[in-house]
Amino acid sequence: MNHSVTRPQLFFLIVKTQIGIGLLSLPSKIQSSAKGDAWISVLMAGAAIQLLLIVYSQLLRKFPNQTLSDITIRLFGVYIGKAVNFIYYVLFVLIAGYAITLYVRLVHIWMLPMTPGWVLLLLIIGTGIYLALENLRVIARFFVLTSVLFGLLILISTLNFTNELQVANILPVGESGFAHMVQGSEKTVFAMFGFEVILYFAAQVQNNGKSLIRVFSFANGFVTLFYAYFVFLCLIGFSPKVLERVNEPVLYMFKGLTYQLFDRLDLIFLAIWIIPMTATIVSYLCLAGKSLTANQSSYRKLIWFSGVLVYLLGLYLSSMESIDLFRKWVEYGYLAMIAALPFLLWLASFLLKNKKKVGSA
Repeated sequence: MNHSVTRPQLFFLIVKTQIGIGLLSLPSKIQSSAKGDAWISVLMAGAAIQLLLIVYSQLLRKFPNQTLSDITIRLFGVYIGKAVNFIYYVLFVLIAGYAITLYVRLVHIWMLPMTPGWVLLLLIIGTGIYLALENLRVIARFFVLTSVLFGLLILISTLNFTNELQVANILPVGESGFAHMVQGSEKTVFAMFGFEVILYFAAQVQNNGKSLIRVFSFANGFVTLFYAYFVFLCLIGFSPKVLERVNEPVLYMFKGLTYQLFDRLDLIFLAIWIIPMTATIVSYLCLAGKSLTANQSSYRKLIWFSGVLVYLLGLYLSSMESIDLFRKWVEYGYLAMIAALPFLLWLASFLLKNKKKVGSA
């Protein structure tokens, strides 16, 4: 209980992990499929994630006070369970490496073009390791403290309403068709990854005997509406042709705003956004550590080792002209391990229960 977290802290752990770099380019990505209905695609993605969170909740209720690593060993046995946990470890390291590569490229293009990439990587991974070495309560408190930045970002975004906005860009609603909106929602799910922290962090929640589905739902609802708001703002702020050509429309949206006291609000926005981006790295380093060990001493060593792996992977990916192929494989692995496998574990938990009943009879 010394390192337990409260339900509100779990809420911010989920939110801060999910909201990252994916938002900055999301409007242009899903607009290519869903057009003016891109904001609806975000809501559909949130609904799909909510269904998965219900499965997570049911699985965790069957195995209270246990993480996903414990559940896999209990259902699959020691050898197969540890093998599955190792696959999760590799996946979390790959996601962290992919995310940190995107962060470095973004900062290099928008803020520090003359700074070597390896220096930016070192700064981000160094901060990530420093926080990930702490217990979950300390990390959660940091996430809660920095959550006020979300309010500041929303406040800054309202300045765009002083510009000329084209509401006609989203009309008529539903024009793109259901199939195209589904395509947009698929892209959105990958921009909202991070909700799987529930499977590892929920075990440390105080009084987690009660259902945590309400906490999961509030976190998912907040992230969904947060993403839908910025996508909506970009849709009415840019013409469809411009939105297709802009890589980070959320940042470009602020670039044109100039006031007497503030200039280059895009850089102010990005400077604030670095904190949520770093929080994602911290969470995935924690997941990597928790996926293989529950011992605190081994966990700290694994965090250092994982941090080095993420740094080396970031260096390698940064040297590549395109990482689209790597991204696709990570996405396929993500769907299999974060959606398909937990669902199978939930189904397998019923078989375990039935076996116990037969044995007791």
